[in-house]
Amino acid sequence: MIGKIRDTLIGLWPVLKGNIPKRGTVIVGVIAFLIGLVWSYAIQPTVFYDADPSSLQQSWQDEWVRLVADRYAAVTSNSVPSADFEAQIVRLLRAVDNPLGIVRGINRLELEPLAMQAQENAAIAPAPSLIGGILPFIVGPIVFVVVFVVGSLLYGFYINPLVVEPIRKRFRPKSAEDQKVRAELDAIHAARDMQKKLKEEAATAPASSDFGPPVARHVSIYFPGRSYDDSFSIEDEAKDDEFLGECGAVISETIGDDKVTAVEVWLFDKEDFVRTLTGVFVSDQANNDPALRSKLEPKGQLVAAKPGAVITLETNALRMQARIVDMGYGADAQLPPNSYFDKMTIELQAWRKDGTSVGAAMPAAVPAAVPAAAPSVPAFPPTMPPAAAPTMPPPATTPPAYSPPPTQAQPRPLTPPPLQYPPPATAPKTDDDPFGGTGDFTPIGS
Repeated sequence: MIGKIRDTLIGLWPVLKGNIPKRGTVIVGVIAFLIGLVWSYAIQPTVFYDADPSSLQQSWQDEWVRLVADRYAAVTSNSVPSADFEAQIVRLLRAVDNPLGIVRGINRLELEPLAMQAQENAAIAPAPSLIGGILPFIVGPIVFVVVFVVGSLLYGFYINPLVVEPIRKRFRPKSAEDQKVRAELDAIHAARDMQKKLKEEAATAPASSDFGPPVARHVSIYFPGRSYDDSFSIEDEAKDDEFLGECGAVISETIGDDKVTAVEVWLFDKEDFVRTLTGVFVSDQANNDPALRSKLEPKGQLVAAKPGAVITLETNALRMQARIVDMGYGADAQLPPNSYFDKMTIELQAWRKDGTSVGAAMPAAVPAAVPAAAPSVPAFPPTMPPAAAPTMPPPATTPPAYSPPPTQAQPRPLTPPPLQYPPPATAPKTDDDPFGGTGDFTPIGS
């Protein structure tokens, strides 16, 4: 049983250790608890009132009996006490732990008959002990540590994440990190709302005559303070969500105090996994700054940012259009006007192509390694290979039994066949005859 408990605690330790108070904190708490006990017991003890007389010290119990005796003497000096009065005196004497002994000790023997009646049911005084005196200083710290640790765990697991953190983040953000997380969540909700709105508009709008309905449509929103790096998948819902590639937008260039002056959009085609096509929306200041333009031009097409501006990226299989739906510039006295973006909403749409056309974003096709007009190839006997090698002299002991055809005055240099005309499957392999067909290997006497 103990072993199972130990193993359970070992397994839970990685989860619990983050919410268990540190050793120094517990020690400080115990010291503070002990200081409180010393203060309450020795320096400024608690003052009791309306307590039972049996809890008083013996001197104060004696004083209690003296007061009762004085009252009894005042009444009996003028008249004979009634039965009710004597019963009341007996009840007052029962409040102390030893009424008969106290009456005899203070020499008030007139109360002895009544004290004898009260002695039978007198209160029992608490007996002080050494353990009772030091028990609060031993058990108290132990209970304090247990309650403190359990309370810290409950606070860390339930109270703080479920109650304190939501309230604190909602009304008084703790740090810039909280504001950043809140901004990210706001951006996600805004992007979802915008994407839903665009899809509803696309459902009622007529399809484009050039491209038709897109296979993917996403919205990317930038605003200051957000770690802007959006990535979206391109999937064809009509073909069981077939994955075609990815697209997205990211910060391309900043100026000043990390203020965004250029936003890069990109397209990745899974059929062309070697490269990723990119284009850049630039601010007016970046568009007119030769240094910034030369720095951004290697990234792709540069387009001045304004509502409605479009960047088109194409591969053999995909076409993507990035369109600015909304944007705005920020103002900073230390920077030129229209130099950085305060907000930007980009709509990313992707279409599937038939794979035969190549857009402007594609590099020029590599020309085939075939001359424009292939030279005529002379006819060879069926047994001859298509290309001839230089004549090799046969061994001296074997006279040649074959002469080149008359039309071949001299051997032709080796020329590879055109790429568009592969050799027929029945053509002999060129490496079967190291002499290029110029030698006769017919056995002698055959």
